[in-house]
Amino acid sequence: MASFVDDTIVTMVDGRLTANLSRDWDIWGPNGGYIASIVLRAVGKVAPPDHKPATFSCQYLAAGQFDAVDIAVEPVRQGRNAWCLNAALTQNGKRVLQAQVWTTNKTDGPQKVDRRMPEVSAPAGLKTWREIYPDEQLHTFWAHFDAKPVRPVTWKGHDERGSVLEEWYRFKDFPHTDDVWLDNARSLLLVDTIQWPSWHRGLKEKPNYIAPSLDVTVWFHDRPGRADWLLGHARADVAGGGLIHGNVHIWSEDGRLLASGGSNLLHVAAR
Repeated sequence: MASFVDDTIVTMVDGRLTANLSRDWDIWGPNGGYIASIVLRAVGKVAPPDHKPATFSCQYLAAGQFDAVDIAVEPVRQGRNAWCLNAALTQNGKRVLQAQVWTTNKTDGPQKVDRRMPEVSAPAGLKTWREIYPDEQLHTFWAHFDAKPVRPVTWKGHDERGSVLEEWYRFKDFPHTDDVWLDNARSLLLVDTIQWPSWHRGLKEKPNYIAPSLDVTVWFHDRPGRADWLLGHARADVAGGGLIHGNVHIWSEDGRLLASGGSNLLHVAAR
């Protein structure tokens, strides 16, 4: 099984950006956060070399296939300190995802973070899912992570606090990198992915439906850098009109707020 680094590689040949969707990232088809991470890395190949991602916002337009994809990236505003770029990922001529990304080279300005990381146990004092439930069958997707729940709740159980999730994640085979696009893609994937598990664990009666993401927006506050363990704190506690809404904060082990974001999930009857 290849790593997140290898499975999100974007290649540019004669100005054409291409990638390949790996079946190892299957959840109801190619995971949305995984596809979005590929697009983020593609934007990094077009943005100025001193830029970093500031905001990523995308719409999921179709289910992808585990095959080659093309990514078109177009700068639509090129300012002194900030660029706005449109991106579209297509497959066999069909648009799967479209995104708008702000980037910046700013490093100065005010510094303030009043929000504090939730008071949870550090990952060193927790066990992974595999250690807690060695006989539990985990989805292949989760084999890419070491995951340590703060409050273990199985897929058949529920959290008495409601639809809230606090869990530490470590991407396997992820080296420390100077690539800010790849580094921040870790937060992007988690923001997109953990909203459904958050919703699910708050339900006493388990759903007979699925809820794929319509969109996802992530605001990047700080890059993970040398942080191996990332805390995902998610709430998916608003639902109505066929939509489930969730929001997520990603923290480093040393208490830095790395990213925040959210999305709307669409209620879809299970086949």
